[in-house]
Amino acid sequence: MKLRTIEISGFKSFADNTKIEFKDGITGIVGPNGSGKSNIIEAIRWVMGETSAKSLRGGKMPDVIFSGTEKRKPLSRASVTIIFDNSDHFLDSKFDEVMISRRLFRNGESQYELNRQECRLKDILNLFIDTGLGRESFSVISQGRVESIFNSKPEDRRAIIEEAAGVLEYKQDKKRAENELEKTSGYLERVNDLIIELEKQVQPLEEQATVAKDYVQQKRRFDILDQTKLVRTINSNSEAQKQLAVQRQEQKEQLAQLRIKSEALADQREKIKKVISEQNHQKDQLQIKLVKLNRLEQQLEGEHDLRVERQKYVDQEKERLVSEQQVLKKQLVEKKASLEAAQGQLAAVQQKLTNTKQSLKVLESDHLEQQKEALKREIEDLRAEYVDQLQALTSLKNQYNFNQQDRERDQQQRQKIQLTMDTLNEQIKQRKTECENLEHQLLTLKDANNVQQERITKLTKQRDRLQAQYEKERQQWLDGSNVAHRAESKLEALLNLKNEYTGFYQGVRAVLQQKAQFRGIVGPVSEVMNVPAEYTVAIETALGNQVQNVVVDTDQTAKSIIEYLKKNRLGRVTFLPKNALSQRSIREDTLQKVKKMPGFVGVAADLVKVKDDNQVISQYLLGTTLIVDTLQNALIISKQISRHNRIITLAGDVIGIGGTMTGGATKGNRTGVLQQDQELKKLQVQVTAMKTKLASKETEVQKILEQGQAIQSELKQALEEQHQAEQKSSELSNQVSLENDRLTELQRRLKATRFELSQIDDNENQQNDLPAQIANLQQEVQQIKENTTAKQDELALLDDDVDERQNRISELRIELARLKEQTSQHQHEVNTLQTTINDVLERNDEIKIKIQQLDEELIPENDLKHLDIDDIRNQLAEQNQLSAQLQNNFEQNQVQQDRIIADYEITQRQLHQAESQLKEIEGSLTLVQSRIEMAIDKLTQEYEQTFESVQNVIIQNIEDESLERELKLLRRGLNELGTVNLGAIEEYDRVSTRYNFLRDQKNDLADSKAQLEQSIAEIDQEAGQRFKQTFDQVAEEFSSVFVKMFGGGKAELELTDPDNLLTTGIEIKAQPPGKKLQRLSLLSGGEKSLTAITLLFAILQVKPVPFCILDEVEAAFDDANVERFAKYLKNFQGTTQFIVITHRKGTMMEADVLYGVTMQESGVSKMVSVSMDEAE
Repeated sequence: MKLRTIEISGFKSFADNTKIEFKDGITGIVGPNGSGKSNIIEAIRWVMGETSAKSLRGGKMPDVIFSGTEKRKPLSRASVTIIFDNSDHFLDSKFDEVMISRRLFRNGESQYELNRQECRLKDILNLFIDTGLGRESFSVISQGRVESIFNSKPEDRRAIIEEAAGVLEYKQDKKRAENELEKTSGYLERVNDLIIELEKQVQPLEEQATVAKDYVQQKRRFDILDQTKLVRTINSNSEAQKQLAVQRQEQKEQLAQLRIKSEALADQREKIKKVISEQNHQKDQLQIKLVKLNRLEQQLEGEHDLRVERQKYVDQEKERLVSEQQVLKKQLVEKKASLEAAQGQLAAVQQKLTNTKQSLKVLESDHLEQQKEALKREIEDLRAEYVDQLQALTSLKNQYNFNQQDRERDQQQRQKIQLTMDTLNEQIKQRKTECENLEHQLLTLKDANNVQQERITKLTKQRDRLQAQYEKERQQWLDGSNVAHRAESKLEALLNLKNEYTGFYQGVRAVLQQKAQFRGIVGPVSEVMNVPAEYTVAIETALGNQVQNVVVDTDQTAKSIIEYLKKNRLGRVTFLPKNALSQRSIREDTLQKVKKMPGFVGVAADLVKVKDDNQVISQYLLGTTLIVDTLQNALIISKQISRHNRIITLAGDVIGIGGTMTGGATKGNRTGVLQQDQELKKLQVQVTAMKTKLASKETEVQKILEQGQAIQSELKQALEEQHQAEQKSSELSNQVSLENDRLTELQRRLKATRFELSQIDDNENQQNDLPAQIANLQQEVQQIKENTTAKQDELALLDDDVDERQNRISELRIELARLKEQTSQHQHEVNTLQTTINDVLERNDEIKIKIQQLDEELIPENDLKHLDIDDIRNQLAEQNQLSAQLQNNFEQNQVQQDRIIADYEITQRQLHQAESQLKEIEGSLTLVQSRIEMAIDKLTQEYEQTFESVQNVIIQNIEDESLERELKLLRRGLNELGTVNLGAIEEYDRVSTRYNFLRDQKNDLADSKAQLEQSIAEIDQEAGQRFKQTFDQVAEEFSSVFVKMFGGGKAELELTDPDNLLTTGIEIKAQPPGKKLQRLSLLSGGEKSLTAITLLFAILQVKPVPFCILDEVEAAFDDANVERFAKYLKNFQGTTQFIVITHRKGTMMEADVLYGVTMQESGVSKMVSVSMDEAE
């Protein structure tokens, strides 16, 4: 990219439209002081986005508009247009040519254009960011910028490295992220304050709502089940009543008939019983004998059949196993023979493998290769030595021939040198005298400068002390501001909660939010009463839910609001109409008694403050309640007054009328309405005090700031005076340096002349020694040549041996690989055969064991009992026939007996049952009638239902047992819940919805904060890495460029705090030729300037910029340094385009194009140009 054109119109002294075209290379701008040269540079900075009027040498931005002269009127606008060749797309733009325009009008209106399209200043700044061309970049370098390098603190110098490193964009990103982080943290604090306040309500409300929901759900289920039970009781008992009446009459008639029948059956039962007893005995004896015969017959037949079948199976199995055993024996013999053969082959191959390895090891351990390499190195060394000696021989011969020709010329030169030495000695004497005079003047000036430096040091300490005090006080003010902001946020959150009546029941909240709609509403009890902080807990406990009662003027007002609540179904509210309430008070004798007792604080109504017209409210609610300090004293007082009044301690413990006691603590930070009001009032006082303190602190900080500014102004004046003294000292130093350089040059010339004379003498002596040296070298060259030939012959013989050995090694390695493969194959075969043999042996052993087991299982024939099965069978036939006859007679009698007994037993049971049933029927009739009456009464009185109306409510499909069990559980659960606040359900839903919303918002804010913090850390890491990488490159280039600019010496850059790359300063150390290494601040003025320019050149080497503007940066240089400076600019030919404002001839001579700035008309700048190529 190149800067091609700039058009200036109405900008400062350029009243007329002025167009300047820039070419590659160096463009010089020259002209007398005050002609407007620097206005060109400022126009470039202005159009590229400069916003500081002070940096443009103005008070306010309209000062850049041409202000007029005696002959010209002021212009109404300033306009600058700059055109870049962007064909390499160095700038982030798709256009090959980029045109930027900026216009400013007297009324302060600004216009920016990018390629003739209106844009924002931000768009122009973003175009140049991290390109090295920004408004504060090192592409524009003025003398002041150079001075700032050696006058600034190390921490401020890091800015030039940051610009080169391209971290400005990261800084902007970090700034935006930090701003966003600050906003997010503020939002998070406010949300946290709201959440803290809501948390105090959510947990107690959640507990109450959970209990209330559970109660409502259980009570609804209980009522339905209880009504179902009652209906079933009525239905079942009504039906039973009808049936029982019929059953009672039938039962009486049946009972008389059963008594007659029972007596007749009893006689028949006794007669048949005797006959059957005798037959039963005979039958039992015969049956025992038959059982024994049957068992013996079955045992003999079973044992015979089992032995026949088992013998057949054993014979077949033994035959199969013996056959398999023969086959296995044959396989075993074959496999053993194969194994022996395979093992023999494996052993032979392993022996070959071992022999081959040993042969290969012997060949590889041979040192022929090492001998060959050593011999090669010797030959190379001999060749190198031969070349060196041959070159030396040639050089000596040339020197001898050349010296022979120059011998006469050296004699003439000797005479001239002697005359020159005499002249130089005289000049050196004069220069020394001049240097001594200048150094005396410089010493006097330095003494004065030291006094000024002491003054500056003193002022600097005062400024630093005030600055530190200012920072400390300002930080305290900021910390106080943050605390006050958090307190205000919390106060705002509490006020919002109070204004929204958070914590009040739904109905109360609905009435209070519509307070303007109804006349006569005074407010909730919590707002009517003003409770001192020390009594808040006690009074809030005394009031309980009454704290949410709404005070109204009359009962008519209460009536109209209740109708409104019913109509809109907004909940229930307790109202306290002042015209309908009566004051309550403690009996005078009781009061006088408790006043004398320890721990008594007062009557609750007397401890609160209310307006006179609301006195009835406090007396009604608290007139009979006593406040006591501790529970122990409360117990004593309660006993003394016979427990006729409620007593509450300061901690909130309650002793009720009759002696009931309530106390303890709830989980969480539950606070009541009165406690929230107390916290709100306390916070309001704190915020007011904080604001007052902050205002005082701000005044104090401002006072310190003004003192610091006064010291800074005085310090600035002292620095200006020191700067002027340093400039004068610099001029003297330059003169001293110049005289010393001249003296050094004369001394160098004298030394060179002396050396030249000595060289002539040495040449003459060397010429006489040359023939002998040439002869010796010729002999050495010949010897080296012979040694090289011998070594080459030896190497040839060694090469043959090495090749033969290498071929043998290759053959052995191939054989070794083949033998390893054979070994592996044979080993696998042996392993396979061994496994097979083991399997065969194992199977053979298994077969032997199996045959033995089969032999043992056979039952010997002679072990069987020989019995006559036919005889047994005959006996069985006879006994069976006898048994059948006996059984027939027995069965006939048994049937007759069973019939009689059955009839008798049935009759008896029927008789007893009929009697019992008659009694039960009569008792059931009484019980059923009672149940029906009780169920009907309960439906009517408890549920306000009739038997007919409740039919649509009851549950049909539930078993009676399940219904009873569930009713029992529900009744127990309802009793355990105790007193329940049913309004907590809706209140909890409202508060928890807002609480969850704030929690989600808090999580989102916390995530955003974490992401921002991570982004800042990543930005810091990337910026630090870029800064360090660029610093190392610049430091290396700085050391190199310094040597070129100073003609020697050395210089280095150091980080003051290498461990903190984001804040570390940069220290510059330099050692000009002939001096020691020291900090930049200790160098002379000219050395400081040249060192600073050297640093800027080093940066341009690391990060070249398309163009660079230099504004009289070499003004303090002497001619020699100007020449070095100007010539060094040529090193950037082709990469950087230079625009140089200068007065120095050396710089002008190196410029490719010169522009002259003149004021032919007073106050108006004009341009003229000439090409240096044309001038030559």
